[in-house]
Formats: sequence, structure tokens, C-alpha cells
Amino acid sequence: MMKTLEIKLPDFTRILWASNKARKVWQPVVDAINKAWLEIEWLSVVDGVRSCSLSAVTPQQFVQKGGEWAGHGLNNLPLAMQGASNYTYSADSVPLRSGEPFVFRIVVGKPDHVIEFKRAWDAGDDKTIGRLLGYPDCCMDFYRKNWVLHGLVDTTWPMAKNGLESSANETIVETGGPPEANILWRWAGPRAVPHLPCSFKCDATVNFGEKMIQVGRRAGYNMEMDRLMEILSWPVEWSALHGIAIIKTPVLKVSTRTDATACEYIVRWDGVAYPSEGASGLNFPYSRVRDSRFSRRHDLDMPSPVFENTEGDSDWYWADNGFSSLEAMNEAHENLLETISSLSLESGSHVIDLGCGNGALLQKILKINPDIVPYGIDLSPKNITHAGILLPDFSENFEAADMFGSSEHVSDDKFFSLAIVMPGRFLETEPKTADRLRNFLQKRCGRILLYAYGDWLEQYGSLSMLAEKAGFYLLDSDPRVKASLAMVRAAP
Repeated sequence: MMKTLEIKLPDFTRILWASNKARKVWQPVVDAINKAWLEIEWLSVVDGVRSCSLSAVTPQQFVQKGGEWAGHGLNNLPLAMQGASNYTYSADSVPLRSGEPFVFRIVVGKPDHVIEFKRAWDAGDDKTIGRLLGYPDCCMDFYRKNWVLHGLVDTTWPMAKNGLESSANETIVETGGPPEANILWRWAGPRAVPHLPCSFKCDATVNFGEKMIQVGRRAGYNMEMDRLMEILSWPVEWSALHGIAIIKTPVLKVSTRTDATACEYIVRWDGVAYPSEGASGLNFPYSRVRDSRFSRRHDLDMPSPVFENTEGDSDWYWADNGFSSLEAMNEAHENLLETISSLSLESGSHVIDLGCGNGALLQKILKINPDIVPYGIDLSPKNITHAGILLPDFSENFEAADMFGSSEHVSDDKFFSLAIVMPGRFLETEPKTADRLRNFLQKRCGRILLYAYGDWLEQYGSLSMLAEKAGFYLLDSDPRVKASLAMVRAAP
């Protein structure tokens, strides 16, 4: 048993990335995984993996999600109110303070299960709560022993020691196991199970994690689940001293609160993969691991795990952009790419896509001309998160904003060699608002590329007619054209 001191630090979490490159590549990935996990938690109830899920939601989220939960036959019930936390994971709830942001602690499940959960919650019945949340019995026994009886706020050390034979070194454990049971990333978010496992090799936890991963895949989060399993396969070191834990991973380091000890305790989780963006070093965990299912990417020194492998792997790759399939998107992009490939864009040219979706088109343009600098604006924050995954080296050039409203990319003095826009958007807003964007295109963009497909072309008969309605005229006279350079039509 770890020897603890009668000291308890306030809860805190700090994350430091190993390098700017590691942050650019992996922060969008981690953000996408964390957002997906919030959905997977309650979707696991819909899929019958467990009876209830437990979440902390803002009042706005409570209202927004209520209808969606009800549509799946689920009830939601607030259990408590607590202060809002900036941390992905916290051992303690934040005290509720008047006038400060707060969240509801809620349970989601079928009506009878929600009622049973509330009774167990009020009675402090951890066994029933754990059963309804799908937690393995062995892990609930472990939780009661270490968290409830011994009062630990971090179960990493007993988890690492559990099931191991006696060791000559009482303060260092070297372990490993299936990635589903690796929760050493929980302070940054990524995890495959919602509970604290009893060991890194717990079979019941692994089985639970596999089911949660499948829930994510059925919900369309294939990319996020692939990246989650990769991250959880990297080596990690947890160390604890004087109430502070340091968690070292190849791409980031976390410092957070743990149980106070007079001597240092260390847990090293052996990984079977290592990202090409990971830090190098002689000491654990900063060493390259080659013998893994991911090693081919590292041996080829690919710049990003998602830039090369995303196409076709996840529905969001085309769905974000309004297409029903990868084939439909590729076919629609073909005319655009033909036109762009004929342009002589100089090295370093800034190219902006207004309504960029997840940046898939800009990704393809980069493959044609790798010397351009892409920029994108889209209303959907989810799409912009995915753009950062597709184009990690340019993630800061993508913005979730209204192209007609406030945007740093269309309000500063930056000049764009090419602007790409679908003219139908100008017909969806007020004339004065449309005039402002046309003025931006005319004054700050060297060339304007218009395109359209699907319903827009059917409604207006041709791109030329649509462009005219939107205040432009095409430079290509072919009435069948679906993408063309254009000019702003002079005001009458």
C-alpha cells in the first residue's frame, strides 16, 4: 500500500505540449476524441451496453440535449448542481458559488433505471450505482476499498500494483496491457472506459472498453476511435511526489493533484506504438517503439496519422461537406480541381475557402500545389475541428465563423491570391450583408473561383445564371461549366 501523508492539495490540471508540431497535430485529435466521448457516454445507453450514464452538462446543454435524449426514449434527471470546471477530469466536484458558471450533474437512462439510480444516489448505494453505470464488479470492489475506505483521490498506484507478484522495488512498477484499460490519459481526456479500472489487465474492463469503442464506431466516430486506440497504445509514465502527479506521454506532459507521499512512486506503462511527432530522449517514455501495428507509418516518417489515412475511413470526411458518400464528393470536386490546377499560383499564395466544411477540398488543392497557404471559414465548429485534423500544419488558419459576419480572416489586411465560394450563399443573406463580402472579394482577392453542384444548379439552370443572381459574372462562357473564375458585377 502506498504510504500517504495528511496533506490534500486543491484540484488542478496543467498540460504542456512537447512541441508546437506535436500540439498542431495532436491537439485537434484529442479535442475531437473528447467531443465524441461526450456523445458515446449516453449513446452506450441507447445501444444497451449499460443502463445509465452520468454526465455534467451546462444549463444550455441540458436544454439542447433533452429533446435528443427523449427522442431515443431516455429520461434525464439532475442529481446535483456544481461549479463549472475547466478540467476534462477532476477527482472532486467544484463547489457551487453564487454568480459563477455552474453545471448539472445528471443521469440519463430509461425511466425506470433513472428512478432506480436516483434512489441509489440518495442512499449512497455505490454498488447499485456502479451496476447501472455498467462498471465491472471487480472494479467497484476496488473503488470501494481504495477511494471510499482509504480515501485516495488517485487510484493509479494501487491499480498498477493490483495483480502483480511482489517486487523488489516497492516504489516503481513497470506494467502494460490492453489499451482499453489504460486510463493514464484521463486528465487530458482520452479514455476507452468511464470508470476507474481495478488493474491495467482487467478483462472485464477491456470487454467494456471494446463495447464502448463499438458504440463510437456505430455513431460514425471511426476516425476518433482509431486515434483513441493509437494514443492509448503509446508509452506513459506516471510519477507522484508530495501530492503532485506528473504524467509524461510522447506528445504532452500533465501535472495534476494526487495523494501526497513523502517518497516518489512511479508507474511505467509500456506502449507498443510511438508517434512521429513524439519527443525524443534516452529516458522512458521518450523512446521510439517500432514493433507495432502503427510502426509502418513511423518508419515511412509520415507527417501526420490522419492526413494520409483519413480519406474513406470516416463518414465525416464527406458528410461534413454535405455529401452522401466519398465518391459523390470526389466527383463534385473534380471540376473545381481541374480549374485550380490550370491556375498559376505562386509559392506562398494565400488561398481562402469561404464555407470550407472540414477543409477536404483545400487538402486536395495542397496535393496539387503544396506551396500554397490554405485558409478556411465555416459556421460549424465541428467542421473546423476536423479541418485541424486534416491539415494540422495549418490548423490556426481555420476559423469557425460566419463568412458574412465577424471574421479575423476577412477583416484584417491580408491579401488572398484566390478565394473559393459557392455563389448561392449570397442569396441566403441580406443584400447589404452580401455587398460587404462582395466588396472584400473585389478589393482583397486576386481571383474569385465560383462553383456549384446539385440542387443549386438544378434550381437556376446553370452556374452562370446562379452567379448572375448573386452579383457576379463568369469568365468562362461555357454554359455547362460547374466551376469558373468570376468577377463582381458592377452595381447598376
